Amino acid sequence: MEVNVNSIRNIGKIEDEFWLLEDVRQLTFFIGPNNSGKSRELRKLFIDNKSQWFFEFSEYAVSELLSVFLEELGQGKWHREIASFGNVNVAKIRRELPLLLNLPIGLAEVGKKVYQLGKPERYNVRTQEERFSTMFDSVLSSYYEQVDIDKLKESTIVSGWRNVYIPTLRGLRHVEREDTFEHRTKSDYFPNINKDEFEVFTGHSLYKDLTTHLLGSYQKRQKVRDYEQYLSENFFFGRDISLVPMVDKDVVYVKEGDDEDRAIYDLGDGIQSIILLTYKIFMAESPTMFFIEEPEHFLHAGLQRTLIETFAKHKEHMFFMTTHSNHFLDLAQERDDISIQQVSRVNGESKVQASLDYGELLNELGVRASSVLLANCSIWVEGVTDKLYLRAYLNKYIEELQDEDKKSKLKSYHENLHFVFTEYQGSNITHWDFSDGLESDGSETPAKRLNRNILLIADADIEGKGERVESLRKALGEAFYLLEYKEIENFIPFDILIDTAKARWGTFTQRANCNIDKFNNIKESSFRKKDVGIGKVLERNVVKAEGLERNFYSDKSGTIKDKVKFCHTAISLMNESNDWKLTPELTSLCKRVWDFIESHNK
Repeated sequence: MEVNVNSIRNIGKIEDEFWLLEDVRQLTFFIGPNNSGKSRELRKLFIDNKSQWFFEFSEYAVSELLSVFLEELGQGKWHREIASFGNVNVAKIRRELPLLLNLPIGLAEVGKKVYQLGKPERYNVRTQEERFSTMFDSVLSSYYEQVDIDKLKESTIVSGWRNVYIPTLRGLRHVEREDTFEHRTKSDYFPNINKDEFEVFTGHSLYKDLTTHLLGSYQKRQKVRDYEQYLSENFFFGRDISLVPMVDKDVVYVKEGDDEDRAIYDLGDGIQSIILLTYKIFMAESPTMFFIEEPEHFLHAGLQRTLIETFAKHKEHMFFMTTHSNHFLDLAQERDDISIQQVSRVNGESKVQASLDYGELLNELGVRASSVLLANCSIWVEGVTDKLYLRAYLNKYIEELQDEDKKSKLKSYHENLHFVFTEYQGSNITHWDFSDGLESDGSETPAKRLNRNILLIADADIEGKGERVESLRKALGEAFYLLEYKEIENFIPFDILIDTAKARWGTFTQRANCNIDKFNNIKESSFRKKDVGIGKVLERNVVKAEGLERNFYSDKSGTIKDKVKFCHTAISLMNESNDWKLTPELTSLCKRVWDFIESHNK
């Protein structure tokens, strides 16, 4: 069974009575004040014996399994299975099982742990334990229906993963003939590591490694070609890129289009940093855990986003990183594949715990409200879901382009560098002044003090709110874009919208004697309204149990309930399928936004 890295929630260590890490994701950041111990914790994880580690997946949590098991002891099939085993003390198991509920127990070990609670004093304990564990697999098979238990248990054990550490001492310019940075890092922190299992990559070996790949098998050469294509599309506006380990030199050269070769250290520091941080990811031949110190070095906020998006696409790998970047924290608020671990100093020891308090994290980093993201232009949208949908649509627009030159150009524009989204939060828009005047009488904040190049996108329902539309048109002219329908959710492509609503149905409580069969009869035109939210349309097509008054989909205004959750589900469906298309309205909107971005990035 292939490991789904984004289903991992906890990492435990066999025989330990505490979780090594809780609430992890594919990308895990360690944050905290200087000298809190972030780097020490990262290095400890890097060299730790991974054969003792196990994953716990969100959908296969042992604590939930044991809770159900405990309820059935004394009755039902599971009780009979254990009672028939002979002299195992079922009463003792039932009495002491609650002690296991909060302990880190791997799925492969749970049968053994339950047996130890009720094991007899005589008999060949080891043989009996193995028989009991085999029997307990029937419990697992009953609980996790249609799942290969052996493969599931195997997937929870951390084995075969490579380990790569990228220290702060790194760079693509050689200091000495030998890798001084690697030598210094190993002698300081890892004097006894096995290079076959643990690799320290500083950038020094790029020349040698690239040469090995280009002179190696077809598969190795293809990895380099794929990597060059990645660099071309994301950083060089689609121009052909070749990485050349120049003969008789120890420097990699870069060939860009028809330009002359130039040494890699002549590239900007940001691009050099991107290459150093991503090269090993593309070359890896097996699942790898990357341990990276402060990846934000030399990277503008836009390149930080691009880096994280690159990491996230390689779902065969996991990433553990220290950081002081608030931009990474911003991304954590938008994505569900990022975990933040807060490191603090308690009684002289470092303490690591999952953190969900965004404000607290920003304080830890010393970030204040005055920290302003500067970009070449800004796109103002009502809220976070507008941003998330629009980002997905803009990417789809690029995919659907037939003009390859245009496609390459747009792919090279980076959010937070070439453009930035700004959320004005509905009625709070009245607190902003969008005119060209930069002075204020104190009642409104001049928006163009932040960024003079503004495109503002507003929901159609703004028209009923006084003279707001007229005022914005007067201030912004063609830089004001009024949506045709009530809000951004009304534009979701029809099939995606219905599939999302059906997917959300499975998450609701109180569904007994209710159904959504009528969803199959909803017409697309029902959602394309100026004054009707999609929540209202969906709600009136739910058949409810008699006397049930709750709303599943609609809030009081008719918009969709749990907007963010609905949005994440919709975008996941978009990402999983290539069959959906932009509607004409969305194509027009995306073209307007991309034209705006282009015009301010000449």
